[in-house]
Amino acid sequence: MNENETIVPEHVNYLMSLLKSYEFFFKKNMENIDINIGEIPILLEIYANEGLNQIDLVRRFHVTEANISKTTKNLLIKGLITKTIDAENNTKKILLLTEDGKEACQILLYIFDQWKEAIRGDLTSDEMIAFSKTLKKLSDNSVDLLSKDN
Repeated sequence: MNENETIVPEHVNYLMSLLKSYEFFFKKNMENIDINIGEIPILLEIYANEGLNQIDLVRRFHVTEANISKTTKNLLIKGLITKTIDAENNTKKILLLTEDGKEACQILLYIFDQWKEAIRGDLTSDEMIAFSKTLKKLSDNSVDLLSKDN
């Protein structure tokens, strides 16, 4: 192997490092919230887009229906969300936050802002926006790749 080859591309290591930092920071700062790291994105997505249903979440997160079903069941049990029959389509159940769920989301967003500021360092707002756009493009491309395989 020559010096230009690597076993794992550096950018994968960087992404993994960011994810580990994110998980560690949240676990350390969420002691008063009964939620696991995998439930955070689902809860925050419901917060940002109340009225979603489970299929909407499957499409947004590109995970199985079973995964979303289990996660939403846990959030229901914890009293953070409710399921309500959609008035326009009574075969569809929409997901709404409870007051406890809204409060948990506010805390989670605060923790996220603390983490983001802690890791941001000397990056400018423009650099952060460009980074976010780049990540979105990479994510969209990876979803497209997965869609072609199915």
